[in-house]
Amino acid sequence: MHKPLLFASLILSPFTAHALDTQQTPAEHLLELGGELAAHAGSSQWQQLWQRVRQAGYLQASGASVSFTVPVARLPDLAKQTLAQADKVDALRQTQALYRRSFAGQVIGQRNGQPLHTLCLLVDWRTLPQGMHATPQAYLHSASLLNSYPCD
Repeated sequence: MHKPLLFASLILSPFTAHALDTQQTPAEHLLELGGELAAHAGSSQWQQLWQRVRQAGYLQASGASVSFTVPVARLPDLAKQTLAQADKVDALRQTQALYRRSFAGQVIGQRNGQPLHTLCLLVDWRTLPQGMHATPQAYLHSASLLNSYPCD
């Protein structure tokens, strides 16, 4: 009964033990990885992101405390720009990074009726091994685009 669980933990433990630690990775390198991901992310990664955004309610203009106000058709471009040319990246938890890009003069969304000009995009880099950050292309298709929302 416990053998499948033990087997799964043996298989998964090397990945988490050697995953890219975003808190120990310089911001410059995380920014470079964001640019690589923007250029190489697959359609399924983007589809999963937009599904999570929709589930979080960020596409609902009315009733949500935080929501996008730009046309939904523009969001993929804005998200790619955020990854490729982030103004700032913050390490969160052990393997996640929050990419932020301000679109000055352009309202991206709102929080409780207040306009927001910045887009945030959360990425989980746990599938990128710590030692492979110089050549990440082989691992980019397994990085998780966790969420995206308007922020300040």
